[in-house]
Amino acid sequence: MPTGIVGSMSDLLRIEAIPCLRDNYAYLLSDPSGNAWIVDPSEPGPPSTALARGGLTLRGVLATHHHYDHVGGIEALVAAGAADAPTPWVAGHASDRGRIPRQSLFVDAPRDRFVTTGIELAGRPLLAMWIPGHTLGAIAWYLPSRAGEEEGGDVFTGDTLFAAGCGKIFEGTAEQMHRSLQNLAALPPATRLWFGHEYTATNLRFAATVEPDNLEIRLRQERESAPSTPTNVAKERATNPFVRSKVAEELAERRAAKDCFRG
Repeated sequence: MPTGIVGSMSDLLRIEAIPCLRDNYAYLLSDPSGNAWIVDPSEPGPPSTALARGGLTLRGVLATHHHYDHVGGIEALVAAGAADAPTPWVAGHASDRGRIPRQSLFVDAPRDRFVTTGIELAGRPLLAMWIPGHTLGAIAWYLPSRAGEEEGGDVFTGDTLFAAGCGKIFEGTAEQMHRSLQNLAALPPATRLWFGHEYTATNLRFAATVEPDNLEIRLRQERESAPSTPTNVAKERATNPFVRSKVAEELAERRAAKDCFRG
């Protein structure tokens, strides 16, 4: 697992990828005023260290889904909040009620489109879309770019979309996963996609078996290195065999093959 931190500065919001557990990513979002938000803290230690290093105050937590390796650090992080600051809020999809620790914001986001949540991070409106497939309560969090629609912005996809891959279908269906991936892939090509696990090298090896004549996959294998987050919509349209599945049945076949893949 890489130990470095990947950073991206967009407008006044800084995004850092924080390695957690064996291959997870949590994300620290912060502004120049010292406000911070964390996406998918699987454990409290690394995010707490990053908050302290930056002298940041945690204002909220965004959970993409209820699995423990994405929410395991929430309880301790919220409990450790500054005594002179409001208790950090915890946001997740409304259907994950009772499954995400300390959840206080229940976002009833729809499928097929991003909607405003009423939350702002560093002056940027936070949008959300329901993306079931990996779990039934999976949600994507979207911070559009101020630079214009062609710049896309930043989307946190959890375990629905990985670089060159997608998550296992635990609670949802192949049809739901296919539709969720197509909705994410419909965003502007430059949109940055911040995902939940560093599986990229294995995903690309599998992608090469699915489309052996796809030159873009081979080129990406040569260029990609860990940490590989974020990816972007253009890369996934060109190289992700699940995004490139034409119908749900094809995605289901590829997902079953990936579940057995040991390459």
